[in-house]
Amino acid sequence: MRELDAQPWDPFLRRLSSLLQSLEAWGSFRTGARAAAVVAVLYRQKGEFYMPFVARRTDLPSHPGQIGLPGGQVHQGESAWAAAAREVEEEIGVRSGDLVPLGAGTPVYAAVTNYSVVPFVAWLPLDEVRFRPDPRELDAVLEVPLARLLDDDAWRAGAQPWPGRHFPVGDTFIWGLTARLLADLLPLISAALAP
Repeated sequence: MRELDAQPWDPFLRRLSSLLQSLEAWGSFRTGARAAAVVAVLYRQKGEFYMPFVARRTDLPSHPGQIGLPGGQVHQGESAWAAAAREVEEEIGVRSGDLVPLGAGTPVYAAVTNYSVVPFVAWLPLDEVRFRPDPRELDAVLEVPLARLLDDDAWRAGAQPWPGRHFPVGDTFIWGLTARLLADLLPLISAALAP
């Protein structure tokens, strides 16, 4: 596990870390629910912050074609952070050792799938970021500028065809559970960016 390097954006990352729960004390999964963990990975390219999302293959039996944060199920005996970091490595090809964990957000329960999901936020301090989507699960990795995600006017709301608050990315949308997780995380990120 890496530590924060001395960079101009360190104050933002330190403020963000102070607003998040610790890796160990984020809470617990809902009793009886399937445990899962995801990571909102922050990185810089071309002078801007970005966050990657996974585009699941359309022929998968579960969540086909959906856009989400990299992550997945927590295995028996595995910590939530270890599961999230493992899934980032498996899904988008970022070595878990390259991630600098900043903390956790509030767990969210998805009644439709009976998943209890804890979102983590991590910093990827690489000069050149290249994602390698796992072709067994993903069609692509979508790199979204953080400034766009933080722009309330970029988000849409409505019942059809995407229920609730949703965010356009190319010809698809971030919606559902991922939008709910971001609704909790993005205000913290915004607050940490404020001078």
